Amino acid sequence: MPFFGSLCFFNNKGGVGKTTLACNVASYIAETQELRVLVVDADPQCNATQLILPNDTTEQLYATPAGHQDIDSLKQVLQPLIAGDASLRKDHKIAGPSTNRFGTFILPGHPDIAILEDTLSSNWSSFLGESLGGARVSNWNTQLLAQLRPNYDLIIYDVGPSLGALNRSILIGVDYFLAPMGCDIFSLIGIDNIAKWITQWQDNYDHAYNRMASKGNSLEEYEGQIRKTSNVMSRFVGYTVQQYITKTIRDEKRATGAYEKILEKIPSQIAQSLGPFKAPRLQLDEVHLGDVPHMYSLVPLAQTNHTPIHKLTGGEGLSGGQYQQQRQYKTFIADLSDALMRNLRENAEALR
Repeated sequence: MPFFGSLCFFNNKGGVGKTTLACNVASYIAETQELRVLVVDADPQCNATQLILPNDTTEQLYATPAGHQDIDSLKQVLQPLIAGDASLRKDHKIAGPSTNRFGTFILPGHPDIAILEDTLSSNWSSFLGESLGGARVSNWNTQLLAQLRPNYDLIIYDVGPSLGALNRSILIGVDYFLAPMGCDIFSLIGIDNIAKWITQWQDNYDHAYNRMASKGNSLEEYEGQIRKTSNVMSRFVGYTVQQYITKTIRDEKRATGAYEKILEKIPSQIAQSLGPFKAPRLQLDEVHLGDVPHMYSLVPLAQTNHTPIHKLTGGEGLSGGQYQQQRQYKTFIADLSDALMRNLRENAEALR
């Protein structure tokens, strides 16, 4: 079975349901496609970890400095970077599908990874100054994915909305990114910010790498651990739009003009801002993966039960009109997952 890639759910705008979407997509694909899906929680807020893992597991992860006896967090994986080393550990204890209702593997997050921002920022400056150590630290996620890739079919990252050093280093390593959007002007601004930010750091990356290569630096010693070109980094593979709540007048649901105007702008904004980063074998009409229905009380119910929305049952509190909402979500998540896997399969050959 081919490796379908590493994928980051990423937007500069918070509050668009990114974590909920990433975890539910991971669960649905793992179940219906029978794939080994790993979720990497790289958000210092650890929302994906808290959604997927039961409370007693997260308590063991975070209650003591030693963490969980059988599960590593991302902090432990990145401990060498925190200590000033450019090489990562290779013996990662990943939580398996048996630990959670989502049926996925998960590398839990940790709030302490936020302290890496300064370390990664200074090493990025060193890399741009042609430091091999700076290049290696900036490529920590390239190194991590080289270790993880043989064991999984799909690796999904959940990250915070920051345009900072931590997310830059994650995007350097991943193959693709997916942009969940809200139906608001700030999501449009966020997409434009992402495009400007990625363009800038990718240009800087290529200039620094090429200068180092031309001077005979020992880059060949780290084959597979330092990416040679930005052309293979974080290619755009799709976006979703979170539906707004319509007004109901005389029992008839009616569109809201302001939201509809924003919806009309999204495709052209996506084409203009993110089109240049599109995965090479995709057409622009393939990147709209779906519109996320508003789930009202299903989201907190799923969070409370640490269960994907499509697996909620009456025993977990599902009742009344929630069954219809769940059926709507199942249709959406199935269509989204099919569209996403289609896009990944079209580009899987390029990853070999």
